[in-house]
Amino acid sequence: MKFNPIAATKAVIRVGAGRGFVVDTLEQWPRRLVITAAHCLPHFPESHAAWDWQERTYQQLLGLLGTEPDIWAECLFADPIGDIAVLGPVDNQELSNEAAAFDHLVNGVPPLSVSLRSEEASAVFLLSLDREWQPCQALDTSHGPLSPFWLTNALSGIRGGMSGSPILNEEGAAIGIVATSSGGAAEFDTEGGPNPNLVGNLPGWCRLL
Repeated sequence: MKFNPIAATKAVIRVGAGRGFVVDTLEQWPRRLVITAAHCLPHFPESHAAWDWQERTYQQLLGLLGTEPDIWAECLFADPIGDIAVLGPVDNQELSNEAAAFDHLVNGVPPLSVSLRSEEASAVFLLSLDREWQPCQALDTSHGPLSPFWLTNALSGIRGGMSGSPILNEEGAAIGIVATSSGGAAEFDTEGGPNPNLVGNLPGWCRLL
């Protein structure tokens, strides 16, 4: 393990009943975003362009690991097929206190960098429910480095509640999201997929460091 596990763990936050993680962007605003699995959202946003901020605002969605979520967020992007969502601050004109709380949360933790996974099979790390980084393998399904991939040999298990967690490479950069589990916290699988590939599934406007 070449990365700092303590800093990487701090970047992972709670999103509903699952998890997400904080990333830095190249934009002036919003400077930081939260990436998660789309199925961690309490409900999926409606598919229409004439939306307003209320329709994509989720109350009490985010929080630090081990706490009850009490931070509001707005869904900026959600893909039901890729199972990935990008969350940002709520409208700071209508909900200034809630927007400030989002900023306080994401600016209070170290962000994760995002990287392309280029190898057909690579060693990766998952954050267990006990907040320990466990090694496993990310296997390409022969569709190239932008395609979703399967996880295997996760000896500590892929459990319910890990959804939305980052999949890190050996340098500590996020390459994907845990999106599949056994469906229960008491049982676990040692493999699962497909899991979203960040570079392949994130929208083009989401320019991350």
